[in-house]
Amino acid sequence: MAITHVTCGPVTARASTGSTMAVESSQPARKQKFVPSGTSQPSTIVANAADGDFWHVATDTAVWIKFATAPVAADGDAHFLPAGSSRSFVATGAAEKIAVITA
Repeated sequence: MAITHVTCGPVTARASTGSTMAVESSQPARKQKFVPSGTSQPSTIVANAADGDFWHVATDTAVWIKFATAPVAADGDAHFLPAGSSRSFVATGAAEKIAVITA
């Protein structure tokens, strides 16, 4: 079974090494697991730019993802993640959601 796992939460600036680096919290504020299909699936969790939220997406199957307040993911639109990949994104608005569809 294909799985795309999404976590969301704030990122803090860690400067103990002498230079600032954004570090994700070890405890995500929100999380959701998708079983991607050929139909766009919007998240039930939301991120907020004003809270400094970041999305982290890990997938074992190739997917397209899209971010918006009412996102609809489509083949060839927005961000592509190949199978076995992970990537982080900064939230750019209030009540932002993610949608996932298989590539």
